[in-house]
Amino acid sequence: MTDYSLEKIKELRSKTGVSINECRKALIESNGDINKAIEILRKRGQKVALSKQNRQTKNGVVSAYIHSNKRIGVLVVLTCETDFVARNKEFQELAHDLALQIAAAKPKWISPDDIPSDVLNKEREIYLAELKDSKKPKEIIDKIIEGKLKKFYSEFCLLEQPFIKDEKITIKQLITDKIAKLGENIKIQEFTRYEI
Repeated sequence: MTDYSLEKIKELRSKTGVSINECRKALIESNGDINKAIEILRKRGQKVALSKQNRQTKNGVVSAYIHSNKRIGVLVVLTCETDFVARNKEFQELAHDLALQIAAAKPKWISPDDIPSDVLNKEREIYLAELKDSKKPKEIIDKIIEGKLKKFYSEFCLLEQPFIKDEKITIKQLITDKIAKLGENIKIQEFTRYEI
């Protein structure tokens, strides 16, 4: 078990924001590979987020964004467990980033669970109509429809969208990483996007 240089630990910490001790452990586990260490930390963060997902979020912030052309505006309500985290600069930056994301990517819903069933049924009907003459087996058609629905979710559901500042992660992953880092449950309660 090799210990890694302070420079490598600092590099990982600057990329992830995770504690020095956790960065050191991830580097040891990944044999010094920064990318593998980031993945290890992300997986640990997901476990932390899952353990906190049922906690109540009664504090938070309302973040507003007005685009430079004054034709697009967004309000987003981001909640957390304590006032201490709500006042944290990183939490407030997350709220602002979410407002930017909503302005740029135009989501209609927070998550796939929020999509009305009639809208989902209509999408499925459209996909079925597209594939009805394909002569493919039902199992293949079902997989194609699920793939098309995932694409639909990533276009219209905020949590499933690629983050505009780092398209390698989704908004859901971004929030999961912040939950792991800040140690509290974080939820997007609601948002409104205006455009003239």
